[in-house]
Amino acid sequence: MEYVVIVPLCPIYKEASVDSEYADEAFYGQKATVIEESGDFYKIHTEYDYTGYVLKTSLSDKPYETTHVVTSAYGDLLREPKNCLGAYLAVPRGSYIKVVEGGTERYAEVELTDGRHAFIHKANILPVPAMGRERTEAELRRDIVNTARLYVGTSYRWGGKTATGIDCSGLAFMSYYMNGLHIYRDAHFEKSPILKETTLENAKEGDLLFFPGHVAIYIGSGLYIHSTTSLGGVGFNSFREDSPIFNAYLKEHVEQVATIF
Repeated sequence: MEYVVIVPLCPIYKEASVDSEYADEAFYGQKATVIEESGDFYKIHTEYDYTGYVLKTSLSDKPYETTHVVTSAYGDLLREPKNCLGAYLAVPRGSYIKVVEGGTERYAEVELTDGRHAFIHKANILPVPAMGRERTEAELRRDIVNTARLYVGTSYRWGGKTATGIDCSGLAFMSYYMNGLHIYRDAHFEKSPILKETTLENAKEGDLLFFPGHVAIYIGSGLYIHSTTSLGGVGFNSFREDSPIFNAYLKEHVEQVATIF
């Protein structure tokens, strides 16, 4: 049965316990299929083919048809179309919402999962089809990298996918996801059917670099962006030995280079 996430950020655990490994995060308005119940938890299967456990209070079986995606780091779902008033919720980039008739020149009116109405700045959202809009290869490659750059300076968080904390595969996932592409949430090349292997010599902007238990996004000219504990979060390293951000270990341990093109 299909359920919808009704909290801004829904932790996904490896096991049915908040003390188990923090594996992933789902966002407001995203859909998931419930596989089974386990005490206070549901075991779910996400729309991007990931499985884990979430608290039952994070989901609802009430239908919720979404129209837009949040593109800002966080979007305030305001009680009124005035930024001086408090928000019902602040939902992270990648959340889905239902925009309805109404609103103002600056603010869109939104129906929440519980039926209440709220408002969000129009600059913070895009229609859902826009995520997969027609683009040239060069434009899509650039957009993937530009999405990754939005997270520069974000701290490292195991299992994270937001501007408050993100891990290496979360960064890769979000950079593709926000451009209408689904890759596997963890750093496993073989679990993403849309990926094809290429070589480091042929790598282009937006391609993925896989290392043992790690993934990065290639920018070009030997540079790549990733989220890593060595940097404390999202930043840049280089394959060029003359660069001050050269990482010798990662250059020696490239396992696979992948592209969608």
